[in-house]
Amino acid sequence: MNTNTLLTLTALFATGAAATAQMPGYLLTYSQPETTFSGSGGTVLATLRPNEISYFAPTSTTCATASAEKWLPHSASNVLAGDENGDGLYFNPAIFGSIDALLAHNSTAAGIGPDHQRSTFWSVSAPMGNAVSTSPFRPGDVARIVRNGSGDGQVEYFMRQELFVQALGMPVGSLIDIDAIAFNPNYGVFFSIDTDTLAVIDCGPTLIRDGDVLCIPGGALNYTPDLRIAGVMPSSVVVVHPEAQMNAFVANVHVTNRFGACISLAVDVEALEIDFNGPTTTVVSCSGIVVPVPTLVFSVETGTGASLLTTQAFGQIYTTPCGPAGTSCGWGPTLGNQMGISPAGLGLGAASHINALSFARSCTNVLQPQLHVLPSPAPAGFTAIDYHSPFAFNVALIELVSPIVPGSFNAFPWSQLCFPDIYAPSITVYAWPLWGPFGSFPTPAIPPLFSGKLLFQNVGFGINLELSTPCVLDI
Repeated sequence: MNTNTLLTLTALFATGAAATAQMPGYLLTYSQPETTFSGSGGTVLATLRPNEISYFAPTSTTCATASAEKWLPHSASNVLAGDENGDGLYFNPAIFGSIDALLAHNSTAAGIGPDHQRSTFWSVSAPMGNAVSTSPFRPGDVARIVRNGSGDGQVEYFMRQELFVQALGMPVGSLIDIDAIAFNPNYGVFFSIDTDTLAVIDCGPTLIRDGDVLCIPGGALNYTPDLRIAGVMPSSVVVVHPEAQMNAFVANVHVTNRFGACISLAVDVEALEIDFNGPTTTVVSCSGIVVPVPTLVFSVETGTGASLLTTQAFGQIYTTPCGPAGTSCGWGPTLGNQMGISPAGLGLGAASHINALSFARSCTNVLQPQLHVLPSPAPAGFTAIDYHSPFAFNVALIELVSPIVPGSFNAFPWSQLCFPDIYAPSITVYAWPLWGPFGSFPTPAIPPLFSGKLLFQNVGFGINLELSTPCVLDI
């Protein structure tokens, strides 16, 4: 651990450090590749892919320019997961398939941030490879990638597939795909699944629809000390909003899609979050259990243009700090800019629906290379690393490492707002000054016959030293 580098940087720049605040906002994913509303300084960070998490934090003073920005690039996921598919490369642009559900656990369980890439859970549409992690990451899991006693790249569950299956009363070994999730210990786990499935729940044998909103009440859950789900009561799922009710909510909202047509059906519930500013209602289960149901923010498959809706008042367009998260019928298409992405064209909204959502409090400090694989040898400037930082002043750290990237370690007391871990044991300063918020810096020359990885991580100077997500180039 090269603490001298960080201590030296702290001493050099402490007097000129600028503070940054973690703004409340939205972690989200989009169902199709989209472009940030800001254009992200012309960098590769402008392209938001379905397997990447974005952060959107509009405020009343930034509405005209508010933009979603990449928060977990696939290049960072490649470093977190390692060579998960065992092909010798960290680069895997298709990792996770798409991210279908999000849970910012620090905010939802503890009620406070910060939320970062190590603390947040998600669901995948395609299994992660098992060449590194000792536990699988499947479409039926809600999990995150951490460092533990088995090293980096390990899967840690909020709730694993087997517990969802048990709560649904399905046969052991059944496979499901989690499409949306929301959680608070006062209410329990709310979720939706991707395809219609026969289950045996509180009401007995039931066909669960992909448009149903399901709940495992808090009394049916056992927790780990850090409020992850350790156990469930069998067949404890309650359908709190059946698909027909979700369709009625959507019809009552009177919101348009990307073409300007009013939508009247949900088809599939795609994202869920609890709105604590709305009222709580109750549902009585078939067994007589009274289940409190909070106001839920949700998205649906038909909600192209990236609209968000709410169950409040029998269905409304959700309101962000900058206004409605969708366009009312008769007022044109829902464009996407209301949720931080660029419209597809004049009078044509973005193609995506919101695919995953979680309220969060975080910051966006990320790297992504323009190319992910370099030859050996390669001249200086063969490609570049693009960055986005909330800090005015940044430096890039670099390390040429072995084919297996050395383990990360927690950077405490540094980096308590952004990415919490630093990679490589003797990482050194490579490029500075790097001015925020967006920019690029060139890669160094790669020597002949070198086989390994080129590792980068930025340091931003705020009231503390704050780390970016890491990125690795395969050589």
